[in-house]
Amino acid sequence: MDETLGPAADSLLRTRFGPPQVSSEYLPRPRVEAALSARPHARLLLFSAPAGFGKTSALATLAHTRAAAGHALAWLSLEPEDDEPSRFFRQLIETLIGLAPEFGTEALAYLENTVGVPVAAVMECLLADLSRLHAPLLLVLDDLHLIQNEELLAALKRLLRFAPEGFALAVGSRAQPALGLATLRAKGLLVEVGERDLRLGLEEIHDYLARHELQLEAEAVAALHRHTEGWPVGVHLACLWLRHRPEASQQLSEIGTAPSVAGEYLLRSVFDQLPMDKQQLLQALAIAQQLNGDLAGALTGHPDGQRLLEELEGMQLFLLPLDRERRWYRFHYLFAEFLRGRLLAVDPERFRQLNFNACLWFTNHHMPNLAIEHACLAEDPQMLAALVDGCGLELINRGQLHLIYKWRLRVPDEIVEGYPLLVLADVWSRATELGLAEANRMLDEQLLRWGPVGDSERLSDKLLATLTIKAVVALQKDDLPGCLALVCRVERQLGQHTAFLEVAMLIVGALASVIVGRPESARRLLAQAQQRNHFLQGRYLGMQLANVEVLLYLEQGQIKQARLLFAQLRGRSLPCFAERSRAMVLPTISEALLDYHRGRLDGVEERLRGALARVDVINPIDLYAQGMLCLARLQRMQGKPREAAATLLQIQKMAAANRAWRFHAQAIGEEVAQILQEPAADRLRRAEQRLNSLDWFRLAEHYRHMACNPLLWERGLTRLRLQQARGHHGEALQEAGQLRELLLDDWHGLQRLRLDLLDALSYLGLGYQERAFSLLEQCLIGAEREGVRSLFIEEGAQVRVALQQFEALGRQPVLQGFMRSILAIWPGPAAARFQEAMDEGLTEREGEVIQLAAQGLSNDAIGRQLALALGTVKWHLHNIYEKLKVRNRTQAIRRARELGLLAS
Repeated sequence: MDETLGPAADSLLRTRFGPPQVSSEYLPRPRVEAALSARPHARLLLFSAPAGFGKTSALATLAHTRAAAGHALAWLSLEPEDDEPSRFFRQLIETLIGLAPEFGTEALAYLENTVGVPVAAVMECLLADLSRLHAPLLLVLDDLHLIQNEELLAALKRLLRFAPEGFALAVGSRAQPALGLATLRAKGLLVEVGERDLRLGLEEIHDYLARHELQLEAEAVAALHRHTEGWPVGVHLACLWLRHRPEASQQLSEIGTAPSVAGEYLLRSVFDQLPMDKQQLLQALAIAQQLNGDLAGALTGHPDGQRLLEELEGMQLFLLPLDRERRWYRFHYLFAEFLRGRLLAVDPERFRQLNFNACLWFTNHHMPNLAIEHACLAEDPQMLAALVDGCGLELINRGQLHLIYKWRLRVPDEIVEGYPLLVLADVWSRATELGLAEANRMLDEQLLRWGPVGDSERLSDKLLATLTIKAVVALQKDDLPGCLALVCRVERQLGQHTAFLEVAMLIVGALASVIVGRPESARRLLAQAQQRNHFLQGRYLGMQLANVEVLLYLEQGQIKQARLLFAQLRGRSLPCFAERSRAMVLPTISEALLDYHRGRLDGVEERLRGALARVDVINPIDLYAQGMLCLARLQRMQGKPREAAATLLQIQKMAAANRAWRFHAQAIGEEVAQILQEPAADRLRRAEQRLNSLDWFRLAEHYRHMACNPLLWERGLTRLRLQQARGHHGEALQEAGQLRELLLDDWHGLQRLRLDLLDALSYLGLGYQERAFSLLEQCLIGAEREGVRSLFIEEGAQVRVALQQFEALGRQPVLQGFMRSILAIWPGPAAARFQEAMDEGLTEREGEVIQLAAQGLSNDAIGRQLALALGTVKWHLHNIYEKLKVRNRTQAIRRARELGLLAS
């Protein structure tokens, strides 16, 4: 935030992007210079030591030396807030941006309008930009210990590995960073400068004292060395102490032996010997992380803040200039922490008041992030809430909603209610925890608090943000009419609001239109979203937009077109996002669905498990349900019935929690389909019980707005399968005819293919082979055109038998290869035994035929008793032979007895 707002912010940040001036008091370190000279081509120069060892000064000396030798130089002093990908990369790009024309332009585009920063993609862009540099480059990252984000550290490891020749990364850190040090050390690409190299020896301490015009006896110098262990800051503190109290050299033995103890003693001693007015000035100034003259005056009431800072610098009280013009300063971290801690312990009220004053100054100078941090320290929740609410929309546009929620936690609930964006952050961040109904109630209360807004009135950006989140919640609750109504309201005012919010709303509306079966509406909304997305630099919304278009073609049954679009999406946008980021859930499920339909099953289960690991409001529940349903089918195919049942139960729980009954119905339909493919003798009874366990027509009322009611479709499809399992093929054909009337023109392509396939099985069951194979041929042609294989396997062993028979006829030679590809992916060795057992299960009608055959009845007699045509009896016997893997009636009767399929 601060890097884009106002001149004060700009001048402050520039101090982080250049090496500080090296103090005249800095002593060269021979051991450091020797280590650097020994490996001039090292890729990582690591200065690792606790606070106060002069790491920054050593890095600054190195930077000035390399710059003088003609190297390009980039410097970034890190802060705690930089341990967040978006902020880190913005600062890093700002550091590097002047190295070449348009440097960092592509990387910055990935940081705009995104929910999660694609760390890997941003680093790849920076590597590409670095490869265009001609001069050697030294990049310095000071205080790297403040970076703990694993993705950022992994990105820096990649930078070290793939940066061009001549690149070197110099790091100052209080701890060993996770940058693959062992590998770099083994390759001779690492220079390590540690405590031992940075400590001052006896001779160096003597020289340092001499520079401060302090003459101590050798014994006193040795005592100082012994007690500080050559710790540079400790030596400097001792100099300050001894300069005003030379007799204190006799008390050196009192300061303790450990550097931390010595540091605390010396800090306290130096501070206590200052006049009271100086103590109060230092405590007031230490409140701010960085200072300029104007801020110093505001904090202390001094008439000339700039002169005050220069005076304190001259006293060598750890006040360090951050730029050559000496406009900005900061205290050394150790001294600043000591001063703040001392003030907080002695006068907590003054501590809070000074932070409040700093907050006001940073607010007036357009530096909201720093103002917010001081509002937190001032413990002023009202000010904090107002500041966060004021810059919240920009944070949302930057994809930094998590920062709003982090600050919101510092504000009491009764104050939050008065600030819209804090409420939105609450709802968005806690929607899953709160429950969608509660989240929706909070949004409605917020809209009422602002007063009624008519459909024709212009929406503010805050109102639009609220309505956008409300539309997402409606989508998750399966309230599709409510979602589309909100989208329609915003669609009438396009071009009058923040592009990010408008595009997000249009994408939500397009997905809702796909779900309800309104392809033209979906295409219109997608086109509008594409137009508005041109005003955004980010990749996130563009990726989600493209993915909804993939889903549109997938729902339409145009699998090849969906594949082409996804291939474009993969090449253009997917590399921008980390594989496991939340942003990748939706495209991962889409890709898995595409591969599943095409019969490319390797790795699909693993990908689905990863994507479905956590249900998140940011991704539509419709996709989670489709992914879980696909996962259950895969598990069934692989002979994992228990896992499949657990997945279907998970769908039902998720659907019930959100009152999304169409997913509940899909899970029950799939459960019945799995029961019907079991070898158990009671499967028909159990399947019918499960079918009747749901009040289909009552729940179908929730979807009367949809042209193709998903409850009626799922019920009809399940009844059709059950009738086929019973051998009631005529009734199955009637059910299929009624289902066709539900389907929309130029839509539901896969559903039409499924009905063709099921009709073919029904006609085979009735003995009408020519009609059956004609329908099967029609189905195969349509499936081959789109590369669809999954639905053949889903309908079980009867389809495999039918395909084998059709293949044996030699009809349509061009389809032979496609049929073989379907048969080749039928459940493999892991599921072979399970499939074999299923093959032995007979339908109810086939059970009656084999029972009568076992009693010695002829085919004619069986036909008369069961009211079946002679051809139908022969067809049933043929199916029985296939299922029992026998060649004739005698073998079939013997095998049926062995399996316990005949009544005693």
